[in-house]
Amino acid sequence: MRIEHFYCTLEEQLDPSLRGQSFIIGTGTGRPNEPGRVIDVSPAAARIGLVPGMPLRRAHRMAPRTRFLPASYDHYQPILKQLKDRYRAYSRIIETIPISDAFIDLRGCEIPFTSPAALAERLCAEIAELGLNALIGVANGKSTAELAALMSRRDGRQGVLYVPQGHEASFVQTLPLNILLKLRAAGTAQSTALPETGEGSENHEVEDKGEPQLDPVAVAEMVAHLRDFGINSFSQVAVLNEEGLVRRLGQLGTWLYRIAIGEDDTLVIPDAPPLSQNARVHFHHQADADETCSALRKLADHLSERLREQRLKGQSIALILWPNKLHRQTRKLQTNDDGEATTTVTEETIGGQMLLARHTDDADIIAHHGLMLFAHYHRSGMRYLQVQLRIGDMITTAPTSYYPPPARSRGRLTRKL
Repeated sequence: MRIEHFYCTLEEQLDPSLRGQSFIIGTGTGRPNEPGRVIDVSPAAARIGLVPGMPLRRAHRMAPRTRFLPASYDHYQPILKQLKDRYRAYSRIIETIPISDAFIDLRGCEIPFTSPAALAERLCAEIAELGLNALIGVANGKSTAELAALMSRRDGRQGVLYVPQGHEASFVQTLPLNILLKLRAAGTAQSTALPETGEGSENHEVEDKGEPQLDPVAVAEMVAHLRDFGINSFSQVAVLNEEGLVRRLGQLGTWLYRIAIGEDDTLVIPDAPPLSQNARVHFHHQADADETCSALRKLADHLSERLREQRLKGQSIALILWPNKLHRQTRKLQTNDDGEATTTVTEETIGGQMLLARHTDDADIIAHHGLMLFAHYHRSGMRYLQVQLRIGDMITTAPTSYYPPPARSRGRLTRKL
């Protein structure tokens, strides 16, 4: 999902006189006589060839009458937080791209919906309430979804384009290759031009996602190279030999060919792993040891499914039990700030945790160690009201799918195709 002209739209909300005018938002003071780059351009500025990422001085030479403005980060932050909160309401699996764009994996969605398109239209309408224009593409694979997003306002569409499973190739093969210059599926183009906004909670350093950056220079070279041989569309790429593309373009050729034939397996990689994942069973009666062990097995299967869904693995396993024998309320007398005596009530539990030799998402391993913990804490004749299993020390796992490497790792492009 992409937000069109995010910065400029917010500036127009601050100053309605900017609507319809050609203006840009720049780094630093935003002045064209100082070093810096363009962060965002208004629709009018985009029509005359100005693009995010270009030097401010070059933008001034191209359009000297365009207004140059600095970024108002204090105004952007509340809107940006609202936007990301809406993303998280739709899925647990979010991969954000600076500043406002994101990939949302619907496998992590807990909202009931009739179709992916209906859910996307609902999100698009909610973003419109913030005064922003969203482009949403729904498809299997990030690259195909972003191509759909780029085409989502064409031919009378209203910002949402759904590519059903099995129709990826027929959709992609209608597009020209130069649309790849706008692709940001692995962090291209604008993302390198945008500065950090100071959101400490959104810029975690995550363990290696296994996702090299898609170099925009490499993509531009590839498109120009193919154009020299009269190849200007995905439909022309689809009929070529994959081995030949790999010999001449490196692994970038594999990525291009697979998109062209509709086999896009790029995955949404969550920004940062949560601290832990946990699940709990409340028994409607006093459960014995056998029933509690059966519940632990189900909890392990459930947690394993959630970990794999979010490409996560955990290393610590914790078990918490609420036994009926010890299920009593403990009252503690405390004094508040006003000197008044207050009573707090807590429920007693038993349990502990263990650290595995390596991170895992395997249900059998989780269940095995959960049952080992249960065997350690269980006493003969004890019955339970609740049981909880928790997986901690999370890391993000590297995807098995291929992401295009930077240009410098591919070697030189050959001229013969």
